[in-house]
Amino acid sequence: MRDLGQMGESTFSLWCGQAGLTANGSYLDRTGWDFIVEFPFAKSTDPTQLHAPAIECKIQVKATDKTDRKLPIKLSNLRRLITAPMPAFFIFIEFDGQDVAQRAYLVHVDEGLISKTLKRIHELESASELFDHHKRSLTVHYGLEHEVPSLTGDSLRQMIEEYVSNGMSAYLANKSRHLESTGFENGFAQITISTEGKENLIDLIDVSIGLKQSAQISKFKGFHTRFGIMSKSPMIDSAEGKLEMPDLKPTATGTIRFREDRLSPGLTFPCRFYSSPLNAIVPKELVKVRIEADCFDINMNPFTGASEYRINAGAGVRLPINQFRDVIRLMHLITSSAKKIFVDLSLSEMDTMEFALNAQDQPFEYNKVLEALNTAHKICGFFEVNESIQVSLEEMAHFADSIIQFYSVIDADPALFRCDFSVQGEGYENTKPTACVWMTTTKIGRRVFGLIVAISGAVHALDDGRYSLLASNAKIEQKIISDDEGVIQKEALIQAFEAVEKIYDDNFEVITMFDKSSGESKIEMH
Repeated sequence: MRDLGQMGESTFSLWCGQAGLTANGSYLDRTGWDFIVEFPFAKSTDPTQLHAPAIECKIQVKATDKTDRKLPIKLSNLRRLITAPMPAFFIFIEFDGQDVAQRAYLVHVDEGLISKTLKRIHELESASELFDHHKRSLTVHYGLEHEVPSLTGDSLRQMIEEYVSNGMSAYLANKSRHLESTGFENGFAQITISTEGKENLIDLIDVSIGLKQSAQISKFKGFHTRFGIMSKSPMIDSAEGKLEMPDLKPTATGTIRFREDRLSPGLTFPCRFYSSPLNAIVPKELVKVRIEADCFDINMNPFTGASEYRINAGAGVRLPINQFRDVIRLMHLITSSAKKIFVDLSLSEMDTMEFALNAQDQPFEYNKVLEALNTAHKICGFFEVNESIQVSLEEMAHFADSIIQFYSVIDADPALFRCDFSVQGEGYENTKPTACVWMTTTKIGRRVFGLIVAISGAVHALDDGRYSLLASNAKIEQKIISDDEGVIQKEALIQAFEAVEKIYDDNFEVITMFDKSSGESKIEMH
């Protein structure tokens, strides 16, 4: 009687011998494999690969006279092959009733077969504690894509080498990584939470979108899951406690735009979007989403339109001028008119959402700050500042008048300038045209901005030896900006004043409203 098993193993051993491979047989067929095949070391002159291991793999040989191209494999054998750290293969040898092999098929125990086997084992173990791996099987299919091109050792060897083309070390690392991670793509645990009362449920929703730190729960169970299949015994079982979600990640990120009407450009901010996982199971009136930006927070119910918003632009918050201006403009928009504000929410990998917020008509306290922010933006443009200057609400409120007055100098009518001054010592001729050189400054963020201005015109005498210059011409001769610490070097400032004085020395009596010894500008402007 023909012994197909022996014929298959002998044929496989012959092929290994032809290709210079060492086939170490298993004398007891209880381990899921028939041979451990050892390859010779690769011929390489690269010294960086001297340590690289030679290929080793486990092979299970299946000989058959059938041609249906499938065979059930015991789960006990499959489990050993898929968990073996080395490559593993099935070789199906078809004899078709003949004494020599007619065809051979090499099936790699790849990531797909590993995942399929582990999932099947987990399903059976979860269904029954008495599950016997040896009595259950999984059908392995093979086809033309697995066929060994020619029934020779070299052809078999080349096929195996193609599966380990990046070397044994890389193969082992990839297989180990897949074994550890497969089945956990959609999470590793399933949590069952019970809470009592509507208020606790609302708290739980708020925790799930980061609005609250904790919520009271009455029952808590956690089960390991793999391939979406829950384990039979819980890993956590608690009667009561508090639930926290400290490392909450946004559901999506994108931008949010606020508009007074659908035709206006509006105000746009980068934002983070949070949608509660409980939204799918709670009543519509409890559904809640959260939209968080650097300076404001909105939570709302998309079904009822109910919303709450909080703007945080107070102590400790520093933002670029343009961004801070938009935040204050948003505050003005949602507090100065009792009407709907149109909101567009554009999120990554999600459709654009549109909804409306109800504005609340209430006093707006930051008109002067908003004017100062608009003015600061113009000043930065005039000074051609390309960097982002950050400001705070406290700074803008404190320097608002100074910033607004500073900018008024830039476009002022010369006739608006009048300079009153006194002269120490002899030699001043008030009948000669006079030029007054002076400096004005303001602070925006941590930067000091300054202008050296020259005004010229006729002078008339006042009481007590004082004079008054009514300007007929005014010109900004020098723009000045400090470093990040608000410092302007005294020596550089003196040099700048002296350079301006030289411009007017020949044709004017020059009065410098700047104390070069102290570095202070002294002027009375009216």
